[in-house]
Amino acid sequence: ADRPGWRIVTLHHAPQARRVTDRSAGARAAVGAAAMLAHEIKNPLSGIRGAAQLLASTGEDRELTGLITTEVDRIVSLIDRMEDFTDTRPLKLKATNVYPLLDHARKVALAGFARGMVIEERFDPSLPAVMIDPDAFQQVLLNLLKNAAEALAGLAQPRIILSTAYRHGMSISSAPGRPRQPLPIEILVIDNGPGAPADIAEHLFEPFVSGKPEGKGLGLPLVEKLVRDQGGIIQYAREEDREREQVTVFRILMPRAA
Repeated sequence: ADRPGWRIVTLHHAPQARRVTDRSAGARAAVGAAAMLAHEIKNPLSGIRGAAQLLASTGEDRELTGLITTEVDRIVSLIDRMEDFTDTRPLKLKATNVYPLLDHARKVALAGFARGMVIEERFDPSLPAVMIDPDAFQQVLLNLLKNAAEALAGLAQPRIILSTAYRHGMSISSAPGRPRQPLPIEILVIDNGPGAPADIAEHLFEPFVSGKPEGKGLGLPLVEKLVRDQGGIIQYAREEDREREQVTVFRILMPRAA
């Protein structure tokens, strides 16, 4: 007021503005997730209602009761996966030999969803203990192996590779502005499938993004969450293997135990 013609300009710190924007984006994502969940629940519920109406009118219940059971199980499975994805309880990290987990995951895969496929092992025998939650990491491995097996459906020579290595000097920042953390333990799940469609490759770890017709888009986001909760990161890439063949690579980088 005592300086005619002057104007007051107020400057705000940019990171604060970005944090507000991030909260808005998170709120929109939550709303979108709720809408998608409602959509997925309403579809099977309509099937249940129709089956129940027919059941009441015909009296022949065996096939229709089976349909009701199947649709109810599908709802329960979807909600269970959503609950896993939103679980915020801390994991129980401990120094763990990762090889029994890899061996168990391989056996489960070959006995079930990867039956008839080749799962090759390329292991570094000197890999030190990893700081992980064994149960959560087992879930990560099984999810990635199942994802690989589904990507190989219909291939004449389907092949999955489990690989480990110790990367000296490997350190990565988990997010912009955060300090780099040593993550020398590398675990790879590789398959010779076609990889993700180019338009979704950068969004594979986001909820409800899937390249499969029947996919719910929750498996890889859950994997990313579990890896992150254990102090590691996971990356997706298309790379050239030893035979100069293009392969799909899911790369997990984890901290070693102290």
